[in-house]
Amino acid sequence: MPTRPTFDQNAALIQARLRVSGKFLRVGEEKVRLRGISYGPFRPNATGDPFPEDSRLTCDLEHLWALKFDTVRLYDPPSKHLLSEAQRLGLRLIVGIPWTDHVDFLRDSALQEKIIGRVRETVTRLRDHPCVVAFLVGNEIEKTLVRWMGPPRVQQFLEQLIDVGHACSPNQLFSYATYPSTEYLIPRNADFLAVNVYLEQPAAFQNYLQRLHNLAGNKPLLITEFGLDAAVHGEAAQTETRQWFEQICAESAVAGTIWFSYTDEWFRGGEEVTGWQFGITDIARRGRLITKPMQRPPLLESGPKISVIVCTYNGAATLHACLSSLQSLSYPDYEVLVIDDGSVKEVSDIAKAFPSVRYIRQDHAGLSVARNLGAKEAWGEILAYTDDDCIADEDWLSFLAAGFDDPQWVACGGPNIPPPARNPTESVVACAPGAPAHVLITDIEAEHLPGCNLAIRKSALEAIGGFDPIYRAAGDDVDICWRLREAGGRLRFVPGAMVWHHRRYTVSDYLRQQCGYGEAEALLMKKHTQRFGWLGGARWSGAIYGDAASTANPVEGSIYHGPLGNGLFQGIYQQSPQSTLDLFSGVLGLLLLVLAAAFKMPLLVLVLLGALIASAFARMRKEASRAHPLSFVRQIQLLYLYVMQPIKREQSRLFGLIEYRVMPHWQAHPKGVSPPSRRKHWSLTLEEQTFWNEEHAGRDRFLKELRLLIQSQGGRCQMDDGWQRNDLEMSLTSWLSITYLTVTEYHGNSRCLTRVRAMGRTGLLGIIPLFACHVFLRQKAIKLITQSAENSGLSGDQL
Repeated sequence: MPTRPTFDQNAALIQARLRVSGKFLRVGEEKVRLRGISYGPFRPNATGDPFPEDSRLTCDLEHLWALKFDTVRLYDPPSKHLLSEAQRLGLRLIVGIPWTDHVDFLRDSALQEKIIGRVRETVTRLRDHPCVVAFLVGNEIEKTLVRWMGPPRVQQFLEQLIDVGHACSPNQLFSYATYPSTEYLIPRNADFLAVNVYLEQPAAFQNYLQRLHNLAGNKPLLITEFGLDAAVHGEAAQTETRQWFEQICAESAVAGTIWFSYTDEWFRGGEEVTGWQFGITDIARRGRLITKPMQRPPLLESGPKISVIVCTYNGAATLHACLSSLQSLSYPDYEVLVIDDGSVKEVSDIAKAFPSVRYIRQDHAGLSVARNLGAKEAWGEILAYTDDDCIADEDWLSFLAAGFDDPQWVACGGPNIPPPARNPTESVVACAPGAPAHVLITDIEAEHLPGCNLAIRKSALEAIGGFDPIYRAAGDDVDICWRLREAGGRLRFVPGAMVWHHRRYTVSDYLRQQCGYGEAEALLMKKHTQRFGWLGGARWSGAIYGDAASTANPVEGSIYHGPLGNGLFQGIYQQSPQSTLDLFSGVLGLLLLVLAAAFKMPLLVLVLLGALIASAFARMRKEASRAHPLSFVRQIQLLYLYVMQPIKREQSRLFGLIEYRVMPHWQAHPKGVSPPSRRKHWSLTLEEQTFWNEEHAGRDRFLKELRLLIQSQGGRCQMDDGWQRNDLEMSLTSWLSITYLTVTEYHGNSRCLTRVRAMGRTGLLGIIPLFACHVFLRQKAIKLITQSAENSGLSGDQL
């Protein structure tokens, strides 16, 4: 049979490696969209490898190669024969590293070391093989087990595994395959977001992809499992599903897809899995209808005329790269205009070096006037604004144009992502707060889109009178978005429409930018007073997304787990509340510090200075991504920016309020979807027991018996409403209760190990009585646990 070109073993591996490029993947400069299929896990063969015999494996890989799959997802490290055949056929491999993720692995340090050793050994052995393009350090840790161990602790362990992998192979890609029931479990240092998802309706799947993109932030999104059971739905439905799956993923900027699976042959937990038909072939490798040839869906081939408008003022340092990128766009019908706002540097020479670019100069009048001039001179019905320090992805306009598929959308925009830093300082500035960010009301609808990546219908812009000339350097995009929405228009966020956006080159440039933002906020407060709080700061209805969007910590109390932790879609609905230390950040903290120094109160000065630095450090730890590790010196520099950024921005805003005579206006913050209000409390572990059962009896039966037992004794109990990290709470007094948390581990052949944890719980003022009642509470908890276990047929730990 004909063979594809194989990887050149003599080429430099780093250049041949698959690499992350914003929301996409590339090999060299070529953008790559993976088209993969899962393979395995299988019963071990005669040599002990968890794969079919060599002859069968060779036929399988040749078959999926013939079906035009270019990537294979494995659930076990590949055998030597598999590696050899993949290289011969030019197939990429995404390698899963299996370990004991079905048990409470965080309670056993020896087990954790064993897992870390497994990751280190696998990556070290495979790191130099050209076919291995990525590793998955875990796969779908069961949702109630994550809840039992604690989402932040599980996230930290997965990040540790990825750190180990990166240390062994710095140029390799790593991630963890999560799923909707733990969509909050995203390692912050993962190179891409990998998600296993099964949805049978195209509209629901498309909407969920938008949510996943927002969780991925500035990283690529890979769907690492998707499929349909032909035994339930039929082969025709399976084939149709794959067609719309590939179409939607291409239109939604998904960087790669893995169809589940190649064959119905499947071995898991020491048993053959039967009774389902997810494979594109059956166990005997007979192809189903789904194996018929299908065309890969193209991106948008035609659309409205688009005018790309680049407004610049002395932006010669980055303008050439910006215009070069605009010459290589894949969209068929567009023009490029450069509006020079009275630059004194060589802007005109740079623009005139590109014959297709229309260069227009005006006397220096500010950014909004330049944007309006661009709109007036433009021929297109869509006006796509970007900045002179941006570099557009080649498919930028194609994704933007697709976003205008419904007249309700009057503006569209996508992410602006910092490119590789030009110097060490820029790498620090890229992690600092205050970068342009989009604000989303829903997963698709935006309240604000940054002006560096903003496309507007020309008719909609003209209908509201264009940009307001009072905004000379910043704030124009916030104002125009609010006005478009007030006029009845809707704004759409398009994840695939990305541009690279350089952050500031020096610390002084960055702080000067933040001062400009503060002054612009004062102007916005004068015009949109009701949208700001009394100390300044916009009162957004939606959530702010930006460089650190995917790094949010999965704080308990903000995650909706569903009753008893069984929700199918579990996500973060509210970030952790502001810390008390935040009161000491910015101008307020600086003012208190100055007053303490003026009144010669050295101890208070030290306390306030410590609070100011601690507030900045807490924000830095929360927001700065582990995906961009910095040296100790650079971390100190970043901490300095976290201290100074709110001071400079708020100082400039306050001076602007005085200059423009703006009176702050109190406005309640709009409420979105959020957890119910909970009183803060103390908890103390009373008892933890395990129970074994070989008849598939687990936590559900135990909790039922526990609730009946408490009620039979006249006690009051409340089952989890979905927001709590406990299954049942038994109230003893108005201020004291015992909570119970359970999980069941499944060990194959109907064998289950159920873990039960009882905790004393009290309000913030009841910590002393809680310790005083510890013995009484523990005895009561043990008695209830033991009796409930007996009633439910669970025995003591026999594992």
